[in-house]
Amino acid sequence: MKNKITISFINKGYYLCLLFLLTIYCSANAQDIHFSQFDETPVQLNPANVGVHHEIQAIANYKNQWQSIASPFKTFAMSFDARLLKRKKNHIGLGFDFFNDKAGDANVTSNQFNISLSGIIPVSRKSLISGGLVCGYASHTINTSALTWGNQYNGMQYQSSLASGEPVAVGSFGYVDLGAGVNYSYGTDEMYISSNNARKINLGVSVFHPHQPIYSFYGDASQRLYTKFVFNGNAALGVKNTNLVLKPSYIVFLQGPTKEITPGMMFQYILQESSKYTGNKKPAAFSIGGYYRVRDAIIAVAKFEYANYEVGFSYDINLSQLSTISYARGGFEISLRFVAPSMFTKPKTEARF
Repeated sequence: MKNKITISFINKGYYLCLLFLLTIYCSANAQDIHFSQFDETPVQLNPANVGVHHEIQAIANYKNQWQSIASPFKTFAMSFDARLLKRKKNHIGLGFDFFNDKAGDANVTSNQFNISLSGIIPVSRKSLISGGLVCGYASHTINTSALTWGNQYNGMQYQSSLASGEPVAVGSFGYVDLGAGVNYSYGTDEMYISSNNARKINLGVSVFHPHQPIYSFYGDASQRLYTKFVFNGNAALGVKNTNLVLKPSYIVFLQGPTKEITPGMMFQYILQESSKYTGNKKPAAFSIGGYYRVRDAIIAVAKFEYANYEVGFSYDINLSQLSTISYARGGFEISLRFVAPSMFTKPKTEARF
């Protein structure tokens, strides 16, 4: 019986250590926070997305993960962007975004606020190119008093009075952050039930932390935030004379030794169009689909759009080594979006797709 208890304790300890190492890996190697519904975080993905496909846009995101294993990791983000100089042929976009992230028992907390500026240039009647810059400030804190260490176990039980053997942490640090990106957009026709023959494509690439700021609670100048490269693309392909729109997309993150590849597909069903003259009937659509984060998770997604509003819900089904103790329960995510004019509305100018 004693051996069974010992083996159970060792197995449990192994997986807890695995989770702890995962947390440390994401912090020490400085992998940025990101959301499963990556298409609902356009400003965070690329500053060149600011003000491109709308006049005004506001988005809120919330993610809760790993609640089945330990203290949940919670991430909240908000963004707002708008198009300026609307009467000119070339446009300027201005955006703001903020995120807060809390991870684990130690409440490893990250806060960041960014300002983005984009330039939008139509290159033809159906396409445009945009470029953007982002500048922000990030701060990080940790509560080490909530942590326990191997040196504090006497062989039988935990004793908080024993020395941890760990150096005293600084407790907080911050840095100025920078980034840049470019985006190409192409669009034809409209997403109306009567025709539904639109073809809309977006391709972007961006870079963040090119100056590799110091990222260490101990003030170690050798520990720096890896430069991150982001490649993303999406399309909306109307199936002619039907209510269906196919929306394939992908995202690729490259940051130091970390690589993440997530392709996906959404199927949008247009429930109704807006009334052409009275405006009493509002456009509506429902979408369902998912993404596959390579070697990590399957992400189930559902969205509902009505007029200028959209709400999205997703759930990560964990497939990594942690699935043994997470029972495949990764976490859920919610997104809320307001955009004007509505994405169903025919643009008044050729610059918006």
